[in-house]
Amino acid sequence: MPLSAGATAIKRAQLSLPVLTLSLVKTFPRIIRGYDLAHAIAVAVPMDHVTSTRINGQSIGSSILVLKGRSDCLVYEPAGRLWAVAYFSPPEREPWSQLDDGYHLLSPASEVLASLHGSISTTLETAAHDPDFLNEPTSRTAVEQSLFAAMDAAIRSNVKRGPMHSTTDSYQRIVAEMERLIRHDLAIWHKTTELAERVGVSVRTLQSATQAICGMSPHRYSRVLRLWSVRKQLRTGPARRSVKACAIGHGFWHLSEFAASYRAAFGELPSETLHRSKREVI
Repeated sequence: MPLSAGATAIKRAQLSLPVLTLSLVKTFPRIIRGYDLAHAIAVAVPMDHVTSTRINGQSIGSSILVLKGRSDCLVYEPAGRLWAVAYFSPPEREPWSQLDDGYHLLSPASEVLASLHGSISTTLETAAHDPDFLNEPTSRTAVEQSLFAAMDAAIRSNVKRGPMHSTTDSYQRIVAEMERLIRHDLAIWHKTTELAERVGVSVRTLQSATQAICGMSPHRYSRVLRLWSVRKQLRTGPARRSVKACAIGHGFWHLSEFAASYRAAFGELPSETLHRSKREVI
């Protein structure tokens, strides 16, 4: 879910090797609810110095994020980042075979992280400036083995991080329950006091949990969820849908205010989104 108007993720480079696919992606301010890699592994390596991204309330900082299988985690990325992402099927060998499904934050030794950054940068630069080199099967295999070696070293030298703090774990459950209640009937706006009561916590706890996990208040998070749901419906809903019906169905009764909020979030009016989707169908 985007947090502001602007460009969406731009895939700046992609290299397909025999087993591994390496991408360099520039992201945008967003919230990601879960992922499903279908028996695959993604290794996301920050390539810049932005440190504000959090996953389930935990700061990612400059750590490597390893995703395997499926997880219902929540990623809050208030600023765009430059990520190098390697996708591959889990090798049947250590250390990859020892990873459980879910997400893992790795903090390898500084020299190991620098080596991984170097391998990624050199690989992408070679692909851009000397593509003929990577047309040779032996060269492609050697480059891929070098990347795997650097990633293996990152896992093996990982500085063990302590288990998730019990408070953060509790906050995650609180936010998940709040989101379930909101999505159950998007036409109804629940006050924060009502949401807190139905979740079974105090208003202050609900606010603290939502701020820690999502980086915003319960009210703003509810608005972001609804706006994104409206956009999805305008893009993929029934052919006879209307902006007014979509807005009211998501609790937006003041249409001018809704249109202004929608435009601030997505950079276009809801009518423009609907018109484009109908034109694409035709």
